[in-house]
Amino acid sequence: MMVENVHKTGSIDYLKRSLTGKKQVVWKKIVNYVLVLFLFTFLYWSFTYLNIPIRRFLTMWGPIGYKIHQLFLPPDFGYLNNMKLLRSIVQTFQLAFLGTVVGLILCVPLAWFAAINVTPSKFILYPISRGIIILSRSIYEIIWAILFTMILGFGPLAGTLTCILATIGFSGKLMAEEVEAIRVGPIEAIRAAGGNELDVFFYAIIPQVRVAWAGTAIYSWDATFRLATILGYVGAGGIGMYLRETIEMLDYPKTGMTLIVIIGLVIVSEVVSANARKKIM
Repeated sequence: MMVENVHKTGSIDYLKRSLTGKKQVVWKKIVNYVLVLFLFTFLYWSFTYLNIPIRRFLTMWGPIGYKIHQLFLPPDFGYLNNMKLLRSIVQTFQLAFLGTVVGLILCVPLAWFAAINVTPSKFILYPISRGIIILSRSIYEIIWAILFTMILGFGPLAGTLTCILATIGFSGKLMAEEVEAIRVGPIEAIRAAGGNELDVFFYAIIPQVRVAWAGTAIYSWDATFRLATILGYVGAGGIGMYLRETIEMLDYPKTGMTLIVIIGLVIVSEVVSANARKKIM
């Protein structure tokens, strides 16, 4: 009799758990459907509120292509003989290179301090490092470039500082998150053996994140180089200055040639980055 009661009690508990599990699944499905419905509703409302005619949005590509052909083609290939343009190409590479390298060097300690699981100081270094990364990300890069040109004047110094901040904002966050995802076993082992925080960083953190950090560095170069091609538009150095100059002079064939040069530079950068990623991975 006692065995039968235990069996019945176990069966009732199993049924209760099954019903509870089914209710949770049903509620999850309902929540997912509501979220999808909200997403599409918000999308439709955004088109309506911004007064974007969907029909025009779908049919505008032909006129845009015609206008590009009318204004920018054929490009002025003779513009490539302009030595100032060629020097600006070199300057663009220099801006991106300096900004990426200096920014990544600064990101190494920032990522360490901004990782909550390994930071040497949760009450001082952690909030300061997080604040620097958040500040770098919170203001769009072109706004930084405008601010620096207002303070420091036109030229590559403003562009270099902008690229450094862009690298800190992009790579600092990713590198800190990669540190937060590492295994704590090696860290605890080094601390148990009497190692200090530098020992933890060099012998427990770096070996676990070096491949991920290398990949982040390559992606950072891609992003910073694209940024460097347009900084000159606001006077912060690089080829973007000639893009603005030709547009303001209504010399659109030269504008087309400048755009082709920028696209070519970005393609070269992408090819080099892709090869570097293959070797690392």
